[in-house]
This record gives sequence, structure tokens and C-alpha cells, in this order.
Amino acid sequence: MESPVILLVDDEDSIVNTLSGSLEDEGCIVRTASDGIKAIEIIKSQAVDIVFLDIWLPEMDGLQTLNAIKDFDSTIEVVMMTGHGTVNTAVQAVKQGAFDFLEKPFSLDTVINILKKIKEKRQFSTRGVKQNKASAKDYKPVLTGESQSILRIKEHISEMAKSEDNVFLSGEIGTGKELVTKLIHSASRRRSHSVKKFNCAVHTPEELVTELFGYPKSREEHNPKPGFIQNNSQGTIFIDSLDLLPLKGQKRLADFILSPQKNGSKGRIIAASIKDIDKGIADGIFHKDLLDCFPHKIKMPSLRYRRGDISLLLTFFLEFFCRDYAFRQKNFEDDALEILVNYDWPGNVKELKNLVEKLVVSVPTKNISVHDIPLSVRDEMRYSMAPYYERYTSLDEAESAWRKNYILYYLKKNNRSVPKTAVQLDINEKTLRRYINEFGIILSREKKAGKKFQRTLKRSMVLSGRGLHSGDKTGIIINPLPPNSGIIFGNISSGETIPAYIDYVVSTDYATSVKNSSAVARTIEHFLAVLHAYGITNLMIKINNEVPIMDGSSVDFCQIIEDAGIDDQDEIAEEIVVKKKYSLGEIKKKSKFITIEPSEKFSIHYILNYPKPVGHQEYTFILEDEEVFKKEIAPARTFGFLKDIEALEKKGLAGGGRLNNFILIDEEKIVNTVLRFPDEFVRHKILDMVGDLYLLGRSIKGKITANMTGHRENISLVRMLRDKMQL
Repeated sequence: MESPVILLVDDEDSIVNTLSGSLEDEGCIVRTASDGIKAIEIIKSQAVDIVFLDIWLPEMDGLQTLNAIKDFDSTIEVVMMTGHGTVNTAVQAVKQGAFDFLEKPFSLDTVINILKKIKEKRQFSTRGVKQNKASAKDYKPVLTGESQSILRIKEHISEMAKSEDNVFLSGEIGTGKELVTKLIHSASRRRSHSVKKFNCAVHTPEELVTELFGYPKSREEHNPKPGFIQNNSQGTIFIDSLDLLPLKGQKRLADFILSPQKNGSKGRIIAASIKDIDKGIADGIFHKDLLDCFPHKIKMPSLRYRRGDISLLLTFFLEFFCRDYAFRQKNFEDDALEILVNYDWPGNVKELKNLVEKLVVSVPTKNISVHDIPLSVRDEMRYSMAPYYERYTSLDEAESAWRKNYILYYLKKNNRSVPKTAVQLDINEKTLRRYINEFGIILSREKKAGKKFQRTLKRSMVLSGRGLHSGDKTGIIINPLPPNSGIIFGNISSGETIPAYIDYVVSTDYATSVKNSSAVARTIEHFLAVLHAYGITNLMIKINNEVPIMDGSSVDFCQIIEDAGIDDQDEIAEEIVVKKKYSLGEIKKKSKFITIEPSEKFSIHYILNYPKPVGHQEYTFILEDEEVFKKEIAPARTFGFLKDIEALEKKGLAGGGRLNNFILIDEEKIVNTVLRFPDEFVRHKILDMVGDLYLLGRSIKGKITANMTGHRENISLVRMLRDKMQL
């Protein structure tokens, strides 16, 4: 992509003219369109690499145009351009496949930075191409499968390799007819020559005979032209889609094959068709003389009739493409594997191979989950009963499949615990383990028991809302990151990044903010608390300066993490183990203080003393797992007092004060809502602390006691731990 072709789609001439000139100065080839319909016409008529697309367009809006572009060619990268106040729509566009979005007005540097990212993405996705070419000579075709039909075909291949006879292959599209041809050739005496393919489907009926057999000197005074068959008389000739050759051409082919000495051809012919030759002759599709030309016939089975081979093929292609693209080895999760094994595969092995390659390139995490499988495959299995019943060839097979799914369901429900599942199913643990081995169920969590591993998400997600302090529409786009990347905030418009680390904290007034250069991320504590509770260690969080407050709690953030799914990575997640007591402030009843001391778990005991209607509240939270956090702490909302509104306004921070995203308190009562817990205020203080303490990027083993502290004291404690423990 040295000189990318860029299409600018906007009905504002000033933007098109300015951006067009700047991009051309950068060496880009620029095309322009004023609406979505014209943009689609251009894309269909010429190659386009990148589209800068305005959201608000006449006739066909930006989101509709985005969908049309992706439907036509999913490899085209689309960058949405949005005016003020349309961040929510832009976030939705990213969810629908847009690479990124720019908020107007934007600088040329921002555009260049996005182009750089697109280039890096394409280099990453295709970095295995050179390796592919280098290893092409070493690649040996393999027929994967252990079903009876495949074992018989392997025997046929061995027999055909010893023979010089012509072969006819039949079977549905994608069943492997060309692969079998290569296997026969590579084991035959002709292997020092090459296999030459002639596909009848790519020629018109008029061209076919001429291309295959050539023409004599007398035709329009041209020199005689030898045909495809004469030009490849030493190796193996593979004629695909033979049923598309007209009957007269088939008759000529039969004469040619049956009189090899007369026609001067010594080539071996392997022909293929989706039609069976015997039935095709009866139906008038094939010429009867062809029957004598192909003494050996092999019928390739459809993948749905050899389901036992599907898991082998999935594993084979997964390993092949990971190696081919130089990626680390990926795995299918049990749920994903179950869907793929039970899918009908109308495109057979070819469809399976293409899907696995797409998953290897597009899924950034180690484990491929159900969410990564295209909806077309998932919906087919969900709504079509025929594949559900037809996937089993016997009652015994159906009963075994049901037994496996039943066991798998309860294993997942019990967090992969074999002893617990055995008790619940009322069977012997030894018997259960025998079933687990028999069905090939993978107990990944059991293997990692006792160790904490780094975590990211299985897929990207988006969420939109408003900032608490700014009141602006904002949103977050979260993307998985590889091990040892850490938690990083990124600015949607500028592309600048800020590590979620204590060194970058710049403000603790009413919320925690981090800053790096000109980029800032405000109100980060609620989202960090969720990442802390769920053990997410590697993640990119793209925002427009402020994390949305949602309803003032962390409930929506928990949901987005669970919707994305969590990917346990290979690297160990090192914990911070507190080995001595540290204190800040004077430990007195009416003083602000915070302490941390050794403990086997992470816990917080918080003491809150406010005038009524808040009063005295105490709560102890032990972070056992994410479910406890989600139930006890995440729902607790931000609260504020009417008397503080004036102070906030003077700081320019009250723009987001809305009645649905925090608890408003006057001198006598709760003004705007009903409490979720009687002690919701102290629980929210703990929520803030769980988030602030994750600014060391690692979970903590220690017991915290805090009295009337806030963000400032939380951050001071984190800095103390960093310095005292040399983190």
C-alpha cells in the first residue's frame, strides 16, 4: 500500500477539497464522491483501499453506505467522519466494521496517523505471505481424515499412482477433487513434471474446444496453434468442470483420449465434475463415449457425511494457518468447536479451510470463541432442525453426542470442577473422567488451577454514554491486546495513548484522571475497578477524553466485559504481595487514614461518617471473584450533595450533572432515586478504591482499612506502595 487509493465521501466541498489536496501531497491517489450511492458506484468500478466516509449524507446515510461497502468488499477499511454531537453514532459505526472515526474538525496529522495504523494492520494480517512463498516448495498436500470413505480414497490414490490410466473424480464443490489429483500425480512416475489445470468454467462454450485442442494452420491463415492437451503431454492434465464442455467437445475429447498415438499426446488426464459420470450419461449431460475413457472413478464424499473428520480438519487447518502466518498457536473453545463440528458445511472442506484462515487472521486472541464464528454459521445451527438431526448416522452416535453436551454443560456450570460435577450428576468421579477422555473435552481452567494468568478480551466492544463532569456525549471502544501490554487509554480523535499507571495521574478532584502529553482520560476509576475485579491485564480503551459515567455505577462495564468474553493468556499475571503494614494519616476515629497490611486475599474495610441522611456506614469487601464484585460493589452509584454543585460549576465540572447518573443528596433526604443498598454510599467508596488501586497494573494481596478517604488518599497509597516496594 505504497500509494493507497483513498475515496473521500462528503457533501461538504470545503472538507473534500482540503483533505483531498493534503492526501495527494502525501502521495495518495484520491477519489471523491458527494453521496453514498456515487461512492458505491466508484468502489464497484475500480480498486479502493480506504474510504473516509461522512456519517450524515443525502439519500443514503453513512451507516448504510458503510454496510454496503463491507458487503461488497470487507477488506476495504472505512474511517467515519463525524461532526460534534454524533459520537454515539460513530461508536455504532465502529461496531459495524469501521476501522476508526474522526471528529470534525481534525488535523492532517491525525489522518496520517490513521493511515499509518491501517498500513500496520495490513502488514500484520499478511506478514505470513513471504513465509508462504518461501515454504511453498516444501509443502506437501495431505488428505486429512480417518473416516471409512477417506481411508478407501487413500487406497485408491495409492493404486492410481502406480497406474497410467485416466481417472474421473466426482463430488460436490469443495470436496477435494483437485487435491486428490495432486496426490495421485505426486506419487506417480510423472511427478518430475507438473500438474496442469484446465477449468472449463472460466471459458465460454465457443472458446472451450479451441483452447483444449487448438486449431490447424488453415484457419484464417494463422499459424497452427496447439491446444492445452498437446502442450502438456508429459505431466498430468486436470480438467475441471467437465460437464460444462459441450457434447461435441466431449466427443472430440473422447476421440483424442482413445487415439493417443494418432493425436501425439502422452499426457494423463484426470477429469472432475460435480456430476456423476454414469448418471450424467443417462441424463444426457455427458457423451457416452467418455465412459471408456475413464476406467477408474472416485466419488469424493461430502463433509456432512464424514462428520468424524471435521474436528481433525479444523485442527489441521488451524495449525497450518497459524504456522503459515507466523502466529502463535490458537485454539477453539469447546462451545465454538461444537458448533463447527455440527455445522452442515455446504461448501465442504473448501468452506471449512477458508473459514479457519479468516479466524486465524481476524481473531487477535489465543482462544477462538462462539462470538468469533460468523452469524451465518451460528444461525444455521440455531434455527435449522434438519442439520441437528441429520448430523448423526445412528442412535448410538446421537446418544453419545447428547451425553457429551450434558456433561459439558455441568462442567462449565461448575467452573470445570470434575469432583463437583460428579457429585451433581450422581456418578463416580473416575467414570466422569473416562467420559471426559472419551469425548475429548478440554478442561483448560483445571490445567491452570492455582495460577493467575494474564487476561484480555476475546473481541472488541463499544459502549456509549455521557461524561459525568463534562456532560458531553462520549463512548469507549475496547480492544484486546497481547500479553504484557498492560491497560492503555487511547484518544479516539488524536490516537495518542496513556498507560493506566500511577505515574500518569494528574487529578483526583471528584474523580481520577490520567494524562500523557495532550491526551487525557478522566473518570477512569469505575472502569478500572471492573478490570481489577475480572483480572483483565491487557486492554486498549479508546475514549473521547472521559469514560462515560453510565448510571453512576459499574454494572454496564461488567456487562460489556462479559459480552466480550475473557481470554486467559499464556503469560503469568504477577500479583503484588504486601508483606508489611503501611499507613497514611493519623489512625483516629475522626481523622482521615488508610492502611494496608499482609493478607491472603484482597479486602477493603471502609468506614464512612457523614451527616444525615448518610450517617455512619461500614462495609467489608473481600474480592473472592468477579461474581462477588458484580453483586456487592458494582451496582453502587456515584453520589453528591446539592451544596457541592456550585463548587463543581466553578471548576467547569458540572456539565454532566444529570438526575439519572448519580445519587443527589440534600440536607434531609435522597432527592432523585431509591437506594440499591441501605449502605450504597460506603460501597461506592469501595468501588472507587478498587479502581484506583489498579493503577499499579497488578492485583494486590493485602487488607486495606480506610476511614473517610477519597481519591486523593487512594492515589497517595498507590504511590507509597510503588516507592516502598520498588514496583
